[in-house]
Amino acid sequence: MFTGIVEERGTITAKEELADAARLTVRGPTVTSDAAFGDSIAVNGVCLTVTALTGDGEFTVDVMAETLRRSSLAGLAAGATVNLERAMRADGR
Repeated sequence: MFTGIVEERGTITAKEELADAARLTVRGPTVTSDAAFGDSIAVNGVCLTVTALTGDGEFTVDVMAETLRRSSLAGLAAGATVNLERAMRADGR
């Protein structure tokens, strides 16, 4: 679950086009400070799953074709600024 409150403005550092998806690498030191593989992070309001962490404030996510068609994520390129938000814990406010 997400609160809809943006925690940080991040930057797309890389975008790789895949057969039926795209792989985004995003710089966001705040949202990665306690992130782990498999965690959910909202990028411009789209819930995505962390597939890799670099340790220097970057994380990678795979965005499926359907998500690309139904969101604004397809138009992102390296250097784009995005809104980032960590998922809220079940016992959070």
